[in-house]
Amino acid sequence: MGRTAKLSGWRRREFIAGCAVVLLALMLGACGEKKDETAKSGATANSNQAGSGGTATPTTPSGKGQTAVIETDAGTIKIELLESEAPKTVGNFRLLAQRGLYNGTIFHRVISGFMIQGGDPTGTGMGGATATGQPLVNEVNLRSPYYQGGYRRGLVAMANKGTPESGTSQFFIMHQTYPLQPNYTIFGKVIEGLEVVDKIATAPTSGPNNRPVNPVAMKRVTIQ
Repeated sequence: MGRTAKLSGWRRREFIAGCAVVLLALMLGACGEKKDETAKSGATANSNQAGSGGTATPTTPSGKGQTAVIETDAGTIKIELLESEAPKTVGNFRLLAQRGLYNGTIFHRVISGFMIQGGDPTGTGMGGATATGQPLVNEVNLRSPYYQGGYRRGLVAMANKGTPESGTSQFFIMHQTYPLQPNYTIFGKVIEGLEVVDKIATAPTSGPNNRPVNPVAMKRVTIQ
């Protein structure tokens, strides 16, 4: 009887110790899961902040892209071509510039506080074609920082007829940041000459199509 009682007591102590070990293991496991969740939440928050932070035009490493030089009646605008963002669109613009299509064309539509638009050989806003005659590829990338926070001052995008694939030779330069729907492929950013963009954008216009009274011409567009 006494031996049985001693054995039972030992088994109870063993049982309690075992339970304590299991409980401790469960507690550590729960703490580990909570730590992982916190780490994942932090990564997501950092990603979101990187995508939407600030209003300045996003930057890319210098010397990575070619530069389009637009010599106008009002001064020179230099645009860094974002080939890593939109290789097909940049290729289309580059070919058209190298063929001289933009030389002598005008900024036919300007809206102060919004953008200036050009690249139509007819000067009416109704003309233009791609370099190959084929539709452009849709290169709008909603995950890119260039599409966060609206279309920002100094960004350059292709004009179109409602979809990115309907773009031709016409393009626009943002005068000020504006909450456009992301339907226009961004392919460049102004790196010099924003004061020239300001001059063109604030010139007097007439008519429902915002045509400048004295349109500014692109005397020459070259690629460097």
